Amino acid sequence: MNSVVSEKKFIQERLGIPYENLSQSYLRAETQLSNLSVYAFNLQKAQVATPIVTEQLLELNDQFVISHLRVSLRYIDPAVTGVPTATEQLIAQQYLFADPSVFTSTSANAKAIYNGNLSFTIDRRQFLPAFAMNAFYRVPTAQSTNLTTAGTTGTPAATYTGNVGGVNGYDNGLFGFYVSEPTLIDGRQTIDINLNLGASVSIATIGTDPMVYATLEVRGYLVVNSKS
Repeated sequence: MNSVVSEKKFIQERLGIPYENLSQSYLRAETQLSNLSVYAFNLQKAQVATPIVTEQLLELNDQFVISHLRVSLRYIDPAVTGVPTATEQLIAQQYLFADPSVFTSTSANAKAIYNGNLSFTIDRRQFLPAFAMNAFYRVPTAQSTNLTTAGTTGTPAATYTGNVGGVNGYDNGLFGFYVSEPTLIDGRQTIDINLNLGASVSIATIGTDPMVYATLEVRGYLVVNSKS
């Protein structure tokens, strides 16, 4: 049986949500990393005054059933110091490890998140007291490189610098995601989701560039206007 059909039937039986009301969807929250020991993720739209263009937040009257979750890193070096444009946010890819070709100098300390944990509290009840962040750590099995300058090693052009750049492998649509017990949340609950490092780590400086974000993305099923 199709895994989505199985999940929806299980959710219908366990949570009492009609099968036809469950639509495959996702939520995504961003938090900028600086020099703190704890970072909060806000999945509810009512809690975010000015959402980033890449965020997908839960509306006040909606519910969401989480089936998978992932935390990744994003690196942005904006043209205007400390103020990324919508385009710069949208083209900043997600990394599942602090790729040393991208995260250099102080931003390389972003690797610290994979030694921390994720805590998830719903209406003051702990759902995940401490989920190991290294569950989301992935170094692709293959990285490709692209010749981005003219010439060859034998007959280089004046601007030849060799094989630079490249694209990391991405094995499947759930790459880096960890399966979750189906968990129901809604836009009106008190939801506290924290990335805990245990000690402050200097990763980037707020208001300057480059900027480093941690991205929480959850996959699952959206129930629209269930609380109206």
